[in-house]
Amino acid sequence: MNLRIFSICALATVCCLPALSGRTWVNSSGQPMKGTFVGLKSGSVKIRLDADQKVVSVPLKVLSKADQDFVRTREMTAKADLVALAVKRIDAAVDAGLEKKKLKYNESLNDHMYLRRIYLDLAGRIPSYDEAKAFLGSRSKNKRQELVIKLLKSWDYASHNYNHLAELLRIQTTFPGTVLRNDAFIYWLKEQIDTNTPWDELVRKMVMAEGRIWDDPAVGYHLRDNAMKLDHVAFMGKVFLGTNITCAQCHDDPFGNWTQYEYFEFSAYLADLETKGKALPGKMPKRKDLEAYIAKSQKLNPANEEQKQRINNIAGGYQRAIRDMSRASELVVHTVADRPMRLPENYQYEDGFPRDKVDPYILFGREDGTAAAALTPRQRLAVWLTNPKNDRFAMNIANRMWARYMGRGAAEPLHDINPEETLNADLLKVLTEEIVALQFDLKAFSWAIVNTKAYNRLSTRKKVNVTDPYFFNGPLLRRMNSEQIWDSLVTLMVDDPNQFRLDTGHRYNQLINVSSPPGSVPEFVARVDEFNKFKPEQTLINSEGVSILNAKPPKGEKPFGQTALSRKTTGPTDEEMMMAFMEAAKKRKLLLARASELPQPSDPAHFLSKFGQSDRTFVIEASSRDGSVPQVMELMNGYATEILTSPGSRIFLDMKNLRSNFEKADVVFMSILSRRAIGSEQHLLDRELRAAEGPEVFSDLIWALLNTPEFLFVK
Repeated sequence: MNLRIFSICALATVCCLPALSGRTWVNSSGQPMKGTFVGLKSGSVKIRLDADQKVVSVPLKVLSKADQDFVRTREMTAKADLVALAVKRIDAAVDAGLEKKKLKYNESLNDHMYLRRIYLDLAGRIPSYDEAKAFLGSRSKNKRQELVIKLLKSWDYASHNYNHLAELLRIQTTFPGTVLRNDAFIYWLKEQIDTNTPWDELVRKMVMAEGRIWDDPAVGYHLRDNAMKLDHVAFMGKVFLGTNITCAQCHDDPFGNWTQYEYFEFSAYLADLETKGKALPGKMPKRKDLEAYIAKSQKLNPANEEQKQRINNIAGGYQRAIRDMSRASELVVHTVADRPMRLPENYQYEDGFPRDKVDPYILFGREDGTAAAALTPRQRLAVWLTNPKNDRFAMNIANRMWARYMGRGAAEPLHDINPEETLNADLLKVLTEEIVALQFDLKAFSWAIVNTKAYNRLSTRKKVNVTDPYFFNGPLLRRMNSEQIWDSLVTLMVDDPNQFRLDTGHRYNQLINVSSPPGSVPEFVARVDEFNKFKPEQTLINSEGVSILNAKPPKGEKPFGQTALSRKTTGPTDEEMMMAFMEAAKKRKLLLARASELPQPSDPAHFLSKFGQSDRTFVIEASSRDGSVPQVMELMNGYATEILTSPGSRIFLDMKNLRSNFEKADVVFMSILSRRAIGSEQHLLDRELRAAEGPEVFSDLIWALLNTPEFLFVK
């Protein structure tokens, strides 16, 4: 029987979904267009028009929000049959491994454990009180599948998946040595995730990108390793092929199969890649005109020697700023014609001589010679790398995705897969085949994994070393990573953790792009002044374009905090309470936004860094989930916990209208652990709450639950 034949029974294991239908589409200008959804690719929606049955492509972002939500849902619907078959095949592979070892699956997940796990794995945060209450109170037979669909099409998914790719690609907010920011690439990558650009297409875009970051944001991928081409190649092998060729950069690898000559053959595909060029000439007014303007605008007298020196210093500051801005434009990805790859000066093996020219050659399989003849070396690399026939590319991303949700890959280590040595060879093979069948659709592949029997079981609590055999009778017990913990705290603090997002980078790039003429001297001065006053926080904006530094809470919100908890009618207004809460966070330099929107990597003193966020330098063991004393101190006495346990946070807002202390305690348990208090917990609460007065007892309860393993671990 052909395994690609759709099975109604298999589809039923995923969910019951409505058929596709025509609709009236509306763009952002309110103009209607009648047609049927065909598909989504590269951020463009294909629509078959009712009028003439022609298929047109419309950018997803120009459609109304309702249309965008419709597209994301229908795009997944179209692959439901393939997802169902993937689930069936993955289950069969895991079943066979367990049966061979006479092992059984772990116990099934109850609703509150499932709720918490699926939010952490797909949304990167715990569910809010309202979200937990809605799911646990739902009587829908398909509520789990409905939740999965909701999360996969949410911005939460894009934010969480960006964190994963940012660590893998070692993304940093600024490019070392220059004032150039990477915001445009970061925004672009999140947009690719949100619009579900297939992984193979996304990688091709990054590998083939050219220009400055304001020309094509995808060049941020190559600029990350500016002037480190051979290291860039080594990272490429680990990230995209699950192959560690690093040692062969300097010598034949004594522990692997790679020679130094093979390393340079692979590197030859990027021989003509250059990441640095000539700086764009800074358009600066004449020095004498600048000094004259400074003297006039600041009321300084050039005839006075002291004031003349001050004018000179100010003018010099403007010159230094424009030099820094101009230097940022040196980072440009371009192709240098007829530049071959050559062996190093100290090459000492018999298969070549120092400075010999090396032709490009792939690491696995073979290229399509006909196609290669018409392409540049870098284009050839992109085509071969992402070809479905290149098993290593598909195997690598499928194995990494499985490890994300299960705590371990079907093959380990992730960066250097050896299919012949894995104890889960059949599972690895099935995962590889299914991600190709799903056309490298990471959302659909995630959908498949979270529907497997293995995923829907309790975590295995015993420690399993990377060298120990494991056959996936459930996911491994995992501590939340730093981003998940931070994003969960933000969820407990604010109404909408996604309210503030990093902007497109366009404003900053336009500011430092010195090739655009500044106009008059006053316009030049104003531009440089804006550059000098720039703060990274300005790039965090809400839907109205207002910076997190200047945003105010909306009027008309219900009261919360101590005033609400004690049910008084006097005291600070709603807006004043919200402002006080936000200002308290700002004073402690806490930007209440998702980890994906904050500086990459975080400051060493920030919560994220203390909990093991990657410094974005390495691929292997880049981040840490190990506990530490600073983490304990941060949860006990850190600014984040202080702000969260203050009366103005979201969790207190959820308690505001409740009269009973027991009901309020229930809110705290549901908000933090996604469950109600049980057994001995209820007796302890009964004793403490009867003797307590005021909201302080709930601050203590919040603090206590945050410091439990149940909060920090994914069970």
